[in-house]
Amino acid sequence: MAGVVRAAHGDGDEGSIMGPVAFLWPDDRNWSAAADNNGPCGSTEGVTNRTLFPLSHGSVALTIADEAYKVAFYVAFTNDPTRQTEFQEQVVNNVTEVAPGHQCYKIDPVPPSTTAGTNATIQLQYWAVYEGENNNQNQTFYACADVTFVEDADIVGSVPCFNVTASDFSSEGSSSTISAGSGATTGPTGPGVGSSAAPTTASETSGLAAGAKAGIAVGSIAGVAALAALGVFVYARKRHTGYLERRRASKMNAPIPLNKRKPDGTSVTSA
Repeated sequence: MAGVVRAAHGDGDEGSIMGPVAFLWPDDRNWSAAADNNGPCGSTEGVTNRTLFPLSHGSVALTIADEAYKVAFYVAFTNDPTRQTEFQEQVVNNVTEVAPGHQCYKIDPVPPSTTAGTNATIQLQYWAVYEGENNNQNQTFYACADVTFVEDADIVGSVPCFNVTASDFSSEGSSSTISAGSGATTGPTGPGVGSSAAPTTASETSGLAAGAKAGIAVGSIAGVAALAALGVFVYARKRHTGYLERRRASKMNAPIPLNKRKPDGTSVTSA
């Protein structure tokens, strides 16, 4: 089990189809190693597809392949933002640090002027260390997800919103916890609807007792999240080999000057 988890949570995808962190939902733009340090969107592509996103109770979900810091989300209410100055609206409070796994965050309410049919782009910014680059100091990474806001009732299906870290599975024989994220949608109650139920652990397997119906409901939610996580684990495992080589090769012939920040806030420009 530990060997499977080692390649789980997107770490095998790092340097292949994503940087250290990527959007799990909504879908982000295609990743490029040559551009992932370039704002505002860390991609060589513009808008290619949009995810329908609820006007209220919206959430963003991340797949995290490596430790990252100072994670922030912003939104631009334009059709195709190309400048950092267009991302003025912060929609999630700064996250100091994230560990490998999956995390979900409820976004702040959008401005009242935002209506169904409004196009927007959600930006992810974070710091991370990429082995062999920038003297192994933190770099700033970017990713963007393009959305169209719709009424909540027009969202079909469930958002893959749950919280789980690789360390939850790393102790052989121990129980693991998968919890619905803040503002998570993992059940049949609609997009972005949160749950106040406590996380369910694998060790909670006793028979029916008082409150059994509630327990079954919570277990079903955790089960859906577990199946989603397992699917990502299996897919990610196939991508594990040679990610640093692929990343370096992709940047070798087209060096791009990058303004990279150190943990102390100072900048260093490198090619």
